[in-house]
Amino acid sequence: MNGIESVFPSPARRCIVHDMDAAYPPTPSLAHPHRWATAAVVLFFIVEGVLQSGYVHFGARALGADPAYLDALLSQSTGSAATAILFFALIVPAVRRFPVDRGRWRTHLPLHIGLAAAYTVTKTFLMWAMRVPLWPLAGLGEYTYGSLGYRITMEAANDIVSYTLMAFGVHAFFAWLASRERELTRARLEAKLHEARLSALQGRLQPHFLFNTLNAISSVLYEDPRRADDLISRLSDLLRASLDAPDRPLVSIEEELELTRRYMQLMEVRFGDRLRYEVVVDREARGAEAPVFLVQPLVENAVQYAVAPRVEPTTVRVSVSRPGPSVLRVEVDDDGPGIPGHPSRAIGSGVGLANTKERLASLYDGAASLELSNRPNGGLRVRVELPWRAAAEPDESAMLVEQPTHG
Repeated sequence: MNGIESVFPSPARRCIVHDMDAAYPPTPSLAHPHRWATAAVVLFFIVEGVLQSGYVHFGARALGADPAYLDALLSQSTGSAATAILFFALIVPAVRRFPVDRGRWRTHLPLHIGLAAAYTVTKTFLMWAMRVPLWPLAGLGEYTYGSLGYRITMEAANDIVSYTLMAFGVHAFFAWLASRERELTRARLEAKLHEARLSALQGRLQPHFLFNTLNAISSVLYEDPRRADDLISRLSDLLRASLDAPDRPLVSIEEELELTRRYMQLMEVRFGDRLRYEVVVDREARGAEAPVFLVQPLVENAVQYAVAPRVEPTTVRVSVSRPGPSVLRVEVDDDGPGIPGHPSRAIGSGVGLANTKERLASLYDGAASLELSNRPNGGLRVRVELPWRAAAEPDESAMLVEQPTHG
């Protein structure tokens, strides 16, 4: 072997990735909001009836009267019960069917005025119908309601306000539900779009890499058939190793480097002594998670622009480190000619680097970076920094092992 491997993983048997649902968790939401809202309203009316009974009873006591507390409790509880029944049977369906919102309030508002009147009449009759049999059963004697006409007029004064408040509350609740559903739908669509975009970006790498490799094979096919045959064999091994990659956006750094190693072995056959490579992984960086096909396009870029145009030997060095607790750094250096001017402008000139930058932006939402710079002693450095995250499940078969240096 002509390359130099300082530290490298053993062949990986399976990639370690996060499931897309784990990478993009659904927006937290309250389960069954209708049930929670119904329970809350029922509880409110029960408590309201009890509190109002105390208000009426102690108000009478303050004036010197001595009424039975049960009388006030039954009066206010039946009033709350009648309100609750009509809230669910009349107000909720009416607001859902005839919302008073922009563009429809002119036609729906008169309907609600009529419904408010119907609400008062129906509620008054309901209270009377419930109290007539309850009073004798509670030992309070015969219930006398007085004139229903005056009762309806008396209740209307309060019911106009209560109907308006309840209708507004129902309208606000369903507006919140609609907004919540829109947010959930948008979040799901964004997650699907995000996943599709990543898949499309990742899928572009395979044909790009394959095109370059087939060009390499065709360049030696007639001059050296044995080398071309070796290239085809190495390409077959690499494609077999990366067969599952398009479906998985994240792998362990060890497995990503294993794919890179297979690619570099393929390039060794093509360039012979003109290519030397080494890979060094700090112990602190081992077990990290990285995007699949992160390193290979960077190495491919170095081979294409630093190794291929030159006759003299060129070294490509991959280093993985952890400069901080929350940072994973991947650097690909070569000792080729570098890039005149501003190297960062070259990112958009090719598929590999531009694609990698887009994928980093999609996966890490601006928390990752890709930079190009000329090295002081000649050559180019491509540096990628991304949030350090441990691979989901450490795999013993994919752990880094010390290997002897080859020259």
